[in-house]
This record gives sequence, C-alpha cells and structure tokens, in this order.
Amino acid sequence: MPAELSREIPFVLLASAVWDTTNPVNAHQIARRLAGAGHRVLFVDSSGLRAPAFGSAHDRRRILNRLARGLGGARPVAANLDVLSPLTLPAGWPEPLRSLSQSLYAAALTRAARARGLERPIAWAMLPTQRAAARALRPRLLVYHAVDDYAANPGVDSAWLRAEEREMLADADLVFAASPSLCERLREERRDVELLANVADVELFSRAVTAPPPEPAELAKLPRPRAVYVGNLAAYRFDFELLRAAARALRRVQFVLIGPVGLGDPRAPESAADALAAEPNVTFLGPRPQAELPALLAHCDVALLPLLENAHTISCMPLKLWEYLAAGLPIVSRDLPNLRGLCDEHAIRLYGDPAGFVPALEKSLDDQSLGRAERLELARAHGWPGRIAQIRRRLAEALR
Repeated sequence: MPAELSREIPFVLLASAVWDTTNPVNAHQIARRLAGAGHRVLFVDSSGLRAPAFGSAHDRRRILNRLARGLGGARPVAANLDVLSPLTLPAGWPEPLRSLSQSLYAAALTRAARARGLERPIAWAMLPTQRAAARALRPRLLVYHAVDDYAANPGVDSAWLRAEEREMLADADLVFAASPSLCERLREERRDVELLANVADVELFSRAVTAPPPEPAELAKLPRPRAVYVGNLAAYRFDFELLRAAARALRRVQFVLIGPVGLGDPRAPESAADALAAEPNVTFLGPRPQAELPALLAHCDVALLPLLENAHTISCMPLKLWEYLAAGLPIVSRDLPNLRGLCDEHAIRLYGDPAGFVPALEKSLDDQSLGRAERLELARAHGWPGRIAQIRRRLAEALR
C-alpha cells in the first residue's frame, strides 16, 4: 500500500512570493491545498532576492506594505493556514546587511512556528537563500522546490545565488524542480533531483468552458478575433517589440494584455509598453484578480506566450500554459525547450524566431481542429488535486 502522510505533520512554507498578490503562484496553491488536506501551514512571505530600487514606485509600495504587514505578526487567512510577513532587510543588499537580513528572517519564522506549536514541521523552501532559516526550524524534512533559475533573474547577485543554491542542493532532504530544463541543470550538482512540473488551477480556469461567464464590458467594445496574454509585462521576459510588430501586421486582431507592467524588472519598460499601447488594436487591462480571468479568457480566441529567449525563460515552465488550455484556448508560444512535445500544434503552436510569430498566430486563429472542450481535456491531467496527492505520497515515502 502507498504510504500515507499524517495530517498531524505541520508545514512551514518559505515562499518565493508574498501572500497578498492578485495572481497566486505555486507557493499559494501548495499552502492552500495542504491546509485543505488537514495540515497546519505557516506561509512565510519572501524577502526578495534583489535590493529595492527607491526610484521605483512599485518597490516603494512593496516596502510600505511589508512594514504594515510585518508589524502585525502572523495572521490567519484560512482554516489551518497562517501567513507571516517577517520584517527583514531585502536579501539582495550587500554584506553585512545580507547576513543580518537572513538572521532576522530565520528568527522571525522560528518564533512564529514555536508560538503556533508547529514542532518539527516539514520545511518547504522555494528559494536557495532560505536554507539556514529552514534548518533553524529543526524540520523532520527540508524540501527545496526550485521553480526558477533565480540566478538568471535580472538585478540579482548571480554569483552569490549560485553559491547559495549549491549549499541548498547539498543540504536538502528532497529537491524538486518545476521544469525539465531546470531539473537537468540541477542534476549536474545533485543526481536525485526530481521533476515536479508546474500545473494549474484547472478547476478555476475550466469555468471559461463549462460555464462561460458573461462577456466583460471592457472586452465587449473590442471586435473579434482577440489574442490575449496574461502575466507580468516585464522587459526581461516579454517581447514588446515582437508584439508591436504583430499588432501592426495584423490590424484585424485585437491584442489584449492582462497584468502588471515591469514587475520585478530593474529596467523601466514604460517606453516599450507605451509604444505598444499606442497601437490602435492593443488594449492594456492591467492586473486582474485570478478569479476574474476565466471570464476574460472565455471571450478571447487565442492565447499568447510571446517570451524572449534567455537564461530565465529557458528554465521556466509557465503556469499560464495549462491555465490557457483549461480555458479552452489555443496557444502561440516561443519555441522554448520545456514546451516542446507537450501537445500537438492544434493546442500549442510554437514559433522559432520573431518572423514566425505572425504566421503561427494566423494558423491558430484559423485552426478549428480542436474545440474548447477538447483543449480543456488536455489540461485536466495537469491540475492541483493530483499534484498535491503526489506530493503527500512522496513526502510520506521520504519520512518512512
């Protein structure tokens, strides 16, 4: 019989993001679903990997929000689930502030875990810089869940992060990687890294197919067909130039962009975003809560992943891939290693260079080989219920 993970075992999840965000990522899903399975969970906000840019309005808001949340201590957000926003210095600052930041982070989460009676938890760390804090909890297991090649992110100290990653790989009891290429790279340091590929909230996004909501007012004024992108519009990953050229070449297509501009980007992409927004068939809707996305996707015709090809994107496995398919949309994406062979071109059409984007988009708009319901079926095997069950079984095996 497969091993069963006792619900009495608590978790401290050291996240790669903060709890208060409009669009949840892996860390939020794992925390919510472990809590829903009966485990007590403490979600610990990330302190970040880069030093803040005080000229950035976003970074200034982030600092003020962190101060406000940190002064209040841990707070309950759901049954079995508390969130801690430790008051620390950003991890990206130089020494000795960097070590001070890590010490403050470890002390804060240790106090919070002790106050909640979370004895010998499973420590689930999502950043390589969290190793010392996780070990301070005296965990029964230290799990490292790598969802990104963090040293390839812009504005970070790459050499320091590579060193931290090597220490985490040497120390963790289990290591999961969120994409095949990331798994392959980490296996150069540790052979038993396990692939735990990204999945999506299929239940939520399937509403675009199974119970299509009314057309949102901001879309109703736009003619069809509509090509949509959901996510961070940051210059280190999003190809602004490509999309602007496509908007000019395909005036009959309305391009709908949903998400913040420049989040986590040390370069200000406002000029590129402004140039793109000036095109008459491009509409920026800004960031939207995840619960609103099925209604928006239900009334679009094709989904886009117009990513740049660099060290950051080569390692990523975009969550939105399965979200798009769960919403029944065909996908046009940059030909990145982790996306090859996932589905045939009737579901995911890849383009190899910028010149191939417009033809791929036109083919996807004209292709009627698959309907929305069929694309949803392709996504169903990549949802969170099965993934959480897999995680709990694997942890039980490791403990046994």
